[in-house]
Amino acid sequence: MMSSNTLERVRVHAGLMLALVILCVAMAARPAFARTEPSAVKMLTVDEAVALAVRNSPEIKAKQFAVLMRQSQRAQADAARFAQLDVTVVGGPSPRARGDQVESPDSKNAVSVSGVFGLATFNIIQPIYAFGKINNLRAAATHGMAVEEARVHQKATEVAMLVREAYYGYLLAVSLENLALEIGAQLGGTMKKVQRQLDAGVPGVDNVDLLKLRTFQGQLEKQLNDIRQGKALALTGLRTLTGLEPSLPIQLADTRLQPLERQAPTLDESLSDAQRLRPEFVQAREGIQAFERLLAAAEADYYPMVFVGLFGNLAEATNRDRLSNPFLNDPLMDDVLAPVLGMRWHFDLGVTAGKVDEVAAELGQVQQQHALAEQGIPFQVRQAYLELQQHQANIAATRKAFRSGRQWLVAAVANFDLGVGEGKDVAEAALAYAQLHAAYFQAVYSYNLSLAKLDHRAGRDVAAVREQLPPMPQVR
Repeated sequence: MMSSNTLERVRVHAGLMLALVILCVAMAARPAFARTEPSAVKMLTVDEAVALAVRNSPEIKAKQFAVLMRQSQRAQADAARFAQLDVTVVGGPSPRARGDQVESPDSKNAVSVSGVFGLATFNIIQPIYAFGKINNLRAAATHGMAVEEARVHQKATEVAMLVREAYYGYLLAVSLENLALEIGAQLGGTMKKVQRQLDAGVPGVDNVDLLKLRTFQGQLEKQLNDIRQGKALALTGLRTLTGLEPSLPIQLADTRLQPLERQAPTLDESLSDAQRLRPEFVQAREGIQAFERLLAAAEADYYPMVFVGLFGNLAEATNRDRLSNPFLNDPLMDDVLAPVLGMRWHFDLGVTAGKVDEVAAELGQVQQQHALAEQGIPFQVRQAYLELQQHQANIAATRKAFRSGRQWLVAAVANFDLGVGEGKDVAEAALAYAQLHAAYFQAVYSYNLSLAKLDHRAGRDVAAVREQLPPMPQVR
């Protein structure tokens, strides 16, 4: 028979063996259970990014609620054309009323409650003429809806421009990063060769060459850090604008920054398009018409509203009899129904005049906004067109310059390798090449954005974003 110590050792060994077996099984099964499918990379073109941003933008959805508000105002104005019903139902104690129409032992001044009553009064009014007030309110609400829809389109185009800035900004950062790495590799090779020459004591080579190269390399590394920070910021902005999940990897369909191959419309075409399509012009035009109708509706308050209607009441009391005499009326025990033709007129001329003046002032304000748009928007279009031409010319100039700088750098490196050039020549050539090539990328970035900006300021981008708008929200 095993001693207690032996039994305890067996239990310990058995426990260790069991733990090892479980660990081995877990390690063997780990690839099957722990393996997770990598998240699919989301490929984005610039148009797809714009579509996602417009569809998911909270700012655009907030503007859509303003459209719903105008729709509800239009529904209220439409409903004002139809009959309106007022019903009042009350109940309470009924004073005793004995006798008949001629003689009664009860008195109105000595109330003795002996029952209860119920009374329902109602009136149905159908407007037939309101001096144009209802129709003007309906038209004003319709123009107000157009104003809010134009504001939705304006916000959508602004969101689209932000997306394009982030998209092309990321491509600019990628291009500058590749350029910095290229220059860094070139300098790194040159620095190694200078160091070898210094170690070998080659005549004509001193520490100044190496220090100049190291200085430029430090500046380049600092620029590279800034570029990478801008690259990460652009991608973060793009992810935020599009509303994509933070864990979803994003990859742009374009791998390098290059000029868009699209012919820009002429200045005259852009100016003409802006007059027709620019959301600000639409807002001003529709706003003027809306306030003109609101002003007419406010002035209609000086006049009455003519209507036909049906007035009546139903009353029943437990302690009274109905009266048949048409000259007598018991309000607690009587039924009345009468069709009428009437007129409702509210006399408050001071308040009405103030409301008319208020709407007239708002109309003047909108008219001045339209005048401001007439002055400012053509200037914006001309400015965008001139910037486009400038950046297009800059592309041609910097392309030619950086290619010459590249040839200079190649020649400087070759001369240095042959021993007829100095390290500082390589640094100067690399610096010039890097600056000119970076200027070319900046010109391409500005040109692509200028194309988008010209479309934006001419209102041509409204048609594209209109198709990507999110569904109208539901208020209930």
